[in-house]
Amino acid sequence: MINKAINKEKALLVRNITEKYGLMDQLAELDNFIARNEEYKAHILMLGGYSAGKSALLNKYIGKKVLKENQGPETDIAVELYFSEKEHIVANMLSGSKQEISDIEQINIEETRNIEYYLNSENLKTQSDYIMVDTPGFDSGIEKHNKALMQYVDRGTAFFLVIDCENGTISESTLKFINEVTNYSTDIAVIINKCDKKTDTEIEEIREHIEDLLLAWTGRSFPLICTSIYDDDVEKKMKQLIGGFNPQYLYDKTITSELKRREDEIVQALEVLKEKTTCNTEEIEEEIVKRENARKRLLEQINLQKKRLGTKLHNEIKEQIVSNVYSQLMCNAESLASAYKGGIELFQERVIEIIRPVMISEIENYSSLAYEDFIKHLNYKDIDVLNNSDEITEVVESVYEKLIELSKDGAISVPVVHESDNTNLADSAMKTYRAVSSILAIATDAVAPPLELLIVFLPDIIKLLGVLTGNTKEQQLVEVIQNKIIPQIVAKVRTELDKSLNEVESVMLVDISANVEEILNIENEALEVAKNKKSETESTYSEFISSIDEDIAAIRK
Repeated sequence: MINKAINKEKALLVRNITEKYGLMDQLAELDNFIARNEEYKAHILMLGGYSAGKSALLNKYIGKKVLKENQGPETDIAVELYFSEKEHIVANMLSGSKQEISDIEQINIEETRNIEYYLNSENLKTQSDYIMVDTPGFDSGIEKHNKALMQYVDRGTAFFLVIDCENGTISESTLKFINEVTNYSTDIAVIINKCDKKTDTEIEEIREHIEDLLLAWTGRSFPLICTSIYDDDVEKKMKQLIGGFNPQYLYDKTITSELKRREDEIVQALEVLKEKTTCNTEEIEEEIVKRENARKRLLEQINLQKKRLGTKLHNEIKEQIVSNVYSQLMCNAESLASAYKGGIELFQERVIEIIRPVMISEIENYSSLAYEDFIKHLNYKDIDVLNNSDEITEVVESVYEKLIELSKDGAISVPVVHESDNTNLADSAMKTYRAVSSILAIATDAVAPPLELLIVFLPDIIKLLGVLTGNTKEQQLVEVIQNKIIPQIVAKVRTELDKSLNEVESVMLVDISANVEEILNIENEALEVAKNKKSETESTYSEFISSIDEDIAAIRK
């Protein structure tokens, strides 16, 4: 059972302190956090192909056949399972609204984020720390799969990888996907399903083979069971896998770390309030104006950096990605020829298997380096503000220091950074960007559109192979793929990459701008409170300062 009481008590304490000093923006954020803390459940996502039997296993687990065990609309969208004595279905729309429905076929999948099934199931009732989630199969299309999966990234999620025993192995695309998943969660368990169709000896050989594959690809060993819906112990085995996860760890990774960040923000505001309360009102007014000027200049600098990074993006990064895609396709020309002999669909799948990890890896690297490059070139020495440039420099330095203090849990401090010292900025840039956004999620979302478009155009591209007969020699087929098909694929990728990389850049710069805004807003709010407090007597002032010290200590406790 997840222990939420400690965070609830601490959040209420911090909320009271925040309200006491009139920090209203932070108060609203804490109210939202308290509600999220109360409602939190860890998610367990069922991952696998359509034929793996994910829905059938979930039906067995909940004790009733609710999810269709075929390629129906349920498996093209994430379906969350909740306990309720009163059974009903709710559709969560992309617009943010909720819609109660009687049947899933009533909704437009393209306008729906996910579906919630409320079911009277004893297993759902007893596993109250978790929400089981059925997701689209790996073969449901990249866009649908990303839409279902990425809403759960960074939410304290665990995963069940369901593998069809009849296949006897894991596809390369599945292995690559699981390798990606380990970037943001190692809470993964494996279910080898449909084992009723194999002998005990065959099952053991398949189990060892799959364990070896996962270890080779991810460098990790995962809990694993072999079962089927006809296994009398299937529910017991699934419960044992669930019991192997630590819901408190998943909760702390998401909720406790967020509370720690909120605490740090409040302490930051209180320290500004304490420092500036001694100033007279005119000084505080000047400080507020100074910070507003700094905000304006910083945002102007961000726009200047955007142009510089944009030039690098189109002249260097895109061609690097295209070059790597071309190289990988050429290296795999023989496997593409073999895939073509198995049909167009198999050929398409093989092309995507080759291109997708290359593009995601390159975009991840670009995002990381671009953020670091941005920080290093956001030079306050270039900020020209007439007579108060020294004061603005002081404010901007403060913003720099707070930006690089960001980390995954918001709790790591680094030395003060001076104008001649870019080392700490560079070393900390990756931590900062990880804190404000999930690079993997952005990269995967950005890669989806060009790959989806490529799937649409591949049949036309493949028509070039139509001149070949069934007796075509292997080498001739390889040469056609190398000389005609791959160049056209690369041309399509090059055409579509601009939009995707611009989206990555845009998200990154929005996040940086938001952090600059947030830092300055928190401090200005504290200054406004300080200005209002200046009319107090010296005695009251001393009490006020002591009160701030006590409240900071209470938050830090």
